[in-house]
Amino acid sequence: MATSAIPPFYRTFFQTIDPTIASTGFITALGFPGFLLRTYSPTATVPPAVETTMVLDSLSGFYLSIIVLQVFLLRAKPEDLTVWRLLQFSILITDVVMCGGTARALNAQGRLNPADWRSEEAGSLAITIGVGLIRIAFLLGVGLRNSIVKGKKL
Repeated sequence: MATSAIPPFYRTFFQTIDPTIASTGFITALGFPGFLLRTYSPTATVPPAVETTMVLDSLSGFYLSIIVLQVFLLRAKPEDLTVWRLLQFSILITDVVMCGGTARALNAQGRLNPADWRSEEAGSLAITIGVGLIRIAFLLGVGLRNSIVKGKKL
């Protein structure tokens, strides 16, 4: 019986759960911009200005591209650990930038103290950080066999 290079947890998470999370971002940015903006700021301008709508439309395209890569690329290359790692590393960069952007926005609002966060901000950060930690674990080889981590084929 052959052993997969990608353990079932990571396979399920990165091919199914993570794209589902990203799909909520895609749908919200494209279809419910006011809701999304209020998630990040209690004083959001709704309806958003034209330039904000353009940025949110671009964000929705980014989310959709991530969904496509995770659903189709990872299935097209199910045992290519390099592809899996590069994709997760690139998405991790986005996770870090999103957390930084949220911190920057909270700081600008004078609400950097977690006691001042609303449930929307806390939930968004918790999901992003949680998913980011799973990506980091994968990139560090947690749960991967030693021979795979060292780059040897099974």
